[in-house]
Amino acid sequence: MKIISEYNFKFYIAIVLFSIFIIAFGINIYSNAKNQIVNILDKDKITTSQNIVEMFQFWIDEKILSLISASKLIENEDILEDDGKIKKFMRTFLDASTNFDLVQLLTEDGKVYINGNPYHDKSPEANFNLIWYLDTKATKKPTVNFMPNHKILKEETLNLCVPSYRNKEFVAVFCGVVKVKSIFDKVSDFKLLPNSYSFIVTHSGEVLTQMKDEKLKNKIQKKFKEIFLIDEDITSMTIGSNYISIAEIPSLSWFIGAGTDDTKELDKFFKNVAKDGFILLFLFILLAFMANLMHNLMYKRVKKRKDEYEILLTHRTKMAEAGELISGINHQFIQPVNSLNLMISTLLMLKKENRLSEDMLENMLEKGEKSISLLSSTIEIFRNFYKTSENIQDFSIRECILNLITLMHTELSGVNVQVVLSDFEDKNVYQIENIVQQILLILIHNSKDALVEKFKDDIQKRKITIFVRFDDEKCYIQISEFGVGISDAMSRKIFSQPKTTKEFGNGIGLYFGKRLANSKISGDIRLLNSVNPTIFELSFDRKLKDKKDE
Repeated sequence: MKIISEYNFKFYIAIVLFSIFIIAFGINIYSNAKNQIVNILDKDKITTSQNIVEMFQFWIDEKILSLISASKLIENEDILEDDGKIKKFMRTFLDASTNFDLVQLLTEDGKVYINGNPYHDKSPEANFNLIWYLDTKATKKPTVNFMPNHKILKEETLNLCVPSYRNKEFVAVFCGVVKVKSIFDKVSDFKLLPNSYSFIVTHSGEVLTQMKDEKLKNKIQKKFKEIFLIDEDITSMTIGSNYISIAEIPSLSWFIGAGTDDTKELDKFFKNVAKDGFILLFLFILLAFMANLMHNLMYKRVKKRKDEYEILLTHRTKMAEAGELISGINHQFIQPVNSLNLMISTLLMLKKENRLSEDMLENMLEKGEKSISLLSSTIEIFRNFYKTSENIQDFSIRECILNLITLMHTELSGVNVQVVLSDFEDKNVYQIENIVQQILLILIHNSKDALVEKFKDDIQKRKITIFVRFDDEKCYIQISEFGVGISDAMSRKIFSQPKTTKEFGNGIGLYFGKRLANSKISGDIRLLNSVNPTIFELSFDRKLKDKKDE
């Protein structure tokens, strides 16, 4: 055997030619790719600025919610009635909250409390002119105000304030104060691309955050002030090779910008692309050669192992079926046997007491005959199901399904699962009955497990419905239930490889069932709907062609 045949040589030539074509094509579209990459980078900046805004808005909303809760507690507990209560409440709130650097309260009589302590820097009348008090009282809603120099903290702050009420009447403003540098910490936690930056601009055009490039910072401030002067909406700006996306923080009337030096980013990107491209090309050619070589050497060995695995899989599935149903045999048999035993005991007792009449004897014998007939029928159902032969015969679909339900009665009733066979016009098919039943058993068994897993306490909802329909050539049997369902990822694998959807499943049921349907009865299993309801459909030819006749 030649390791590299003439066919393989042609295959390698084709790979080389195709690779050359790919390189030429890549060079041809380089300029277009560059523009597209710039657009993608710009879109990423837009998304980044919007995400930062959303993060800040969430951050502010979270703090305001805590203040609203505190304001309601002040109202419900009449805390404003007593200075001691105010002091205790504000200190407890500040200690329990990691949200604020300071809390302050201004009542309608002009009293100011800082962290629970009275503060007398101004007259009560002057306190009413504080901007955060005026805004909150006027709107009767939560407000956010930027303070260039907080009187106590001696630095820039955000005052987040909410109104407080007594008997639905406005009585005070309760505020949480946050140092602006806490906001900058949020910016530093946000991950940006290399050579990227972000910044915050106030409504006056001042950039508050630190930037590595001071010249760029000054240009950004100048650009913003020019735009504010002409009252123009702003969503982006370009300064040199820097494209900067802008988004507004509505609650502050501030702006957040995210930008990148496109020249540096593109140079770095294309250098890496070129380097990685040549490496991947070489590895691709080497991989193709090695894959073809290994394919030739391993094909026969893999095929042999696969055949052995299929034999083992078939045996394992049959054993799993036997294990599931063998416990039902005793239950199915014991009913008619007990009935016969009871009748015989009754006859003997009546005979000894000379109370056995001809009519009574005849009635007892008729009942005994029915019990024996039931026992015989049950034995026949089990015998047919476990036939190893695959004879094609004419049989009723309705009877086939009902016999299987009888076979599974103990297993299903033990977990309170109800099986309903929907009404349909019964027809006979020319098929392998025990194979059809084996596949249906797999589907019903899976449906049972899905219902038990979902409805652990509500057994009334454990219901499997079977629908049957026919067309001119095929029979279709659908198994429907409202169990846990099957995920999209799992639905793509359950038929193509042994995968289980159950915690303790062996993962071969549906895989083996589909193989049986394809290879034995000229049929197929499909997942029509993955959840609410989960519907599997078994389809097969109504008249199976005998392989001996082909």
